[in-house]
Amino acid sequence: MSSLTESPFADRLNTNYIPSDSEIAEIRALLAGPADELARVEARIEEMEIALCQLKELRASLKTPIDAHRALISPLRCIPRDLLLEIFSSCLPSEHNALIDPAEVPLLLGRICRHWRDVVHTTPTLWSSIHIPCLDYIRAPPNMILGLERTVEAWLERSSACPLSVSVFDTSNYSMDLEKHPLMLQLLPISRRLGHLTLVGDAEFLRPFLRLGPESLPVMKSIWIQTIDGHIFGNDPDLLDSANALQIPTLEDVTLRISFLRSPAALPLQWSQLTRLHLECHPVWIENGDPEGGLDVGTAFDVLRRCPNLVHCELEVTQASENPFTLDTSSIILPHLRTLALSGFVIQFQSRMPHLVVPKLYSLRLGEVFVGGIASSAIPDGSMCADIDTTRFTSSSLQELLGTFPTISHLRLSSNTLQQPLPDDAFIVLLHNLCPMLTNITILSAPPGLSDGAVLAFIKARMAMPTPLQQFRVRFSRLREVDIMPDLQSFILEGLQVSIEYFLGPRWDFRSGDGLDALNRFS
Repeated sequence: MSSLTESPFADRLNTNYIPSDSEIAEIRALLAGPADELARVEARIEEMEIALCQLKELRASLKTPIDAHRALISPLRCIPRDLLLEIFSSCLPSEHNALIDPAEVPLLLGRICRHWRDVVHTTPTLWSSIHIPCLDYIRAPPNMILGLERTVEAWLERSSACPLSVSVFDTSNYSMDLEKHPLMLQLLPISRRLGHLTLVGDAEFLRPFLRLGPESLPVMKSIWIQTIDGHIFGNDPDLLDSANALQIPTLEDVTLRISFLRSPAALPLQWSQLTRLHLECHPVWIENGDPEGGLDVGTAFDVLRRCPNLVHCELEVTQASENPFTLDTSSIILPHLRTLALSGFVIQFQSRMPHLVVPKLYSLRLGEVFVGGIASSAIPDGSMCADIDTTRFTSSSLQELLGTFPTISHLRLSSNTLQQPLPDDAFIVLLHNLCPMLTNITILSAPPGLSDGAVLAFIKARMAMPTPLQQFRVRFSRLREVDIMPDLQSFILEGLQVSIEYFLGPRWDFRSGDGLDALNRFS
């Protein structure tokens, strides 16, 4: 067998060496034998590849009918219809209505095989929810519009008599008569089956739905209304009076994200029957520049007084109170309330808050909280979590609030300004006595008034309590004063989780291309 392993040119291979004419002749003589051998090997490989192709064809001719017969006895074919429906139902989305997407359930299930398609298309419950996305009826191709209309029509037919959950996102500002709007023509006739309705769009598009009354919405339990053009009621008090959809007796869950010229207390809702409420009513800026409407703190508490059956509630305060010290502080009794959130950039609790009688509350959020909240799954029975923006409180009002809820086990205090004095050393001493069941505490953007020494003393005191701390996290807006971690090692070894972060100052990175954009603008 020819070989080039002992070639006299071995030390010059893979270099820039230029051989002489005599060396070129010598190299060609050396390559003659190995080249012939390579040709024989390649011919052999080609013969083997031809044989391999023939074997693959033989395998395919055997495997195809075998697989087809095995498919006949597949366990999946033997699944009873009721069990198959359970599997199909569990594949439906849980966080939103089903999408008009061939790659999503239920449309996807109808593309697998004829049997599955028959099962899916004859099971109304699989079609009991639908999300209808935005479609530009002016610029969209006619075939796309027609395709969407036909799909929605077939979808609604397959749902038969099932109660429906429908969400519509329409920002098209459709120019023709709303009574001829393709979606309106399909949804209004099936209104009696609407159980959950979400409408996001132009106010004029929403108007026909809002006018539907109890006879047209006999099973409606939940409604979500959000406008994209700023006004829903605006200057039209007649629409407020005729918003029958908000007054139906079966309505329990309401979300309104609208601009409203009047106080949200004027909304024609059956307040006492609501179990879930989310209000985000923004004021309307009128000609003289003053905002009208919106939700202030006092009205937010009045709304709570009207809703004794609330289980979950979120109110966004969008209007500053004219005089926060005139707040009605009478008791608010909500025996079923589980979660309460009062948010908004203008919200302030400068004076005494009303006494909240909420025996089942486990989640409280007050103020603007920008980071993800506390997971409710981590809260033990009989305890509660509180997520509080301290910039909305004075020291006394925050102390009063925490004293109202002695069962707080998970507490997060945050602020969005470095000047906010809370929590300082004096307050964290009070906190030790205010929350006897506290096990987890997080302090975000702790101001300079909170010292490392006070944090150390607080942790030591809490670890000596019958209910000791399990987790302590703090993020300071200043440099470290003293390293307290060595003093906490014994507690950490016992299981205490501690995270202490300090502000390290702005970081500067070298960027070689800085200024190029500006130079390009001036060139």
